[in-house]
Amino acid sequence: MKRARCVGGLVALLIGVAACGGGGGSSASTPGTTTKSLVVVNTGGDWGACQRKSFFDPFTAKTGITIVDGPFLTDGQIKAMVQSKQYNVDVVYPSANLALPSAGKNVLEPIDYQVVNKSELAAGTYTTYGTSIDIYAWALGYRTDKFGGQTPKTWADFFDTKTFPGKRAMPGDNDVPAVLYAALLADGVAPDKLVPLDVNRALKKLSTIKSNIVWYATGSQGQDLLKSGEVTMGQEYANRVTSLRDGGSAVDISWDGQVVAGDLMGVPKGDPNASAAMKFIAFVTSKDVNGTFSYCAAGAPSNVKSTPNPKIANDLPTTHLSQTHVVETSEALAEYVAANLDAITTSFNNWRSS
Repeated sequence: MKRARCVGGLVALLIGVAACGGGGGSSASTPGTTTKSLVVVNTGGDWGACQRKSFFDPFTAKTGITIVDGPFLTDGQIKAMVQSKQYNVDVVYPSANLALPSAGKNVLEPIDYQVVNKSELAAGTYTTYGTSIDIYAWALGYRTDKFGGQTPKTWADFFDTKTFPGKRAMPGDNDVPAVLYAALLADGVAPDKLVPLDVNRALKKLSTIKSNIVWYATGSQGQDLLKSGEVTMGQEYANRVTSLRDGGSAVDISWDGQVVAGDLMGVPKGDPNASAAMKFIAFVTSKDVNGTFSYCAAGAPSNVKSTPNPKIANDLPTTHLSQTHVVETSEALAEYVAANLDAITTSFNNWRSS
């Protein structure tokens, strides 16, 4: 569940522009001294309160290191902080692109995987320079009152407008790659064969339902399209579908082919508190701690051995990783997309406007 959504709604898919909340602060130590406090991004609201309850205060109780709420920083602000060597935040939320080897080497400290136990983390949800602390997903949401008792299960069903008639909602202004992944899965491409991304094949598949697609720009817009029945299916943030269902709407979710991503934590390069920051990330992603967040917010643990809140476990992406899925933040896929994003986006926009 991306924090950039400011958690009033599970997110705008790659990190937004401003702080969702939280106060300032500065690192309490200098190199060579004992770390007494860490400044960690806190986006505020219910999500931020849950962070403090689940992660911040328990870490302080265990280590004696105080966690100070810090503001959300964009990738550009993280870079500027590192260049100026004015370290006002010790643990940041880099975008998936910044956390890649090609982009992160001059901006972020490599995650110390001798300290952080990546063997317990969901495959592909950690990179050289960032570790996911929770997971969210795009999934297939559908109306349960439109198909005469038949149930769509896969992206192939999403593209089958004969068996499953009606309009489709897709996030063309929000996450173009996720749209292309869905089209390629529907066309028979396996998740581990997505690189290099066959954009032409994806667009050809999308052309088969082009007249039925309703494009949306925000998660709330996509949710509203499904709720109103203007569309019979949608590629949606998973939590928006389950919240509609739990609120009484005639909708449900299929997890087959979900596109999974994670909220990444990282440490600015040269940060004087880097060692303590790594210990904090290790604590947050540990088996005994990571799942506790789901007891006060609908965040899926990135640690697959942690135990989420049983009341919401079935509505979390990590419960369904045994089914076909794409990990959008995996280094191989994310590196390819980052290197080719301009060409991918141009091809998509040209197709969409034709």
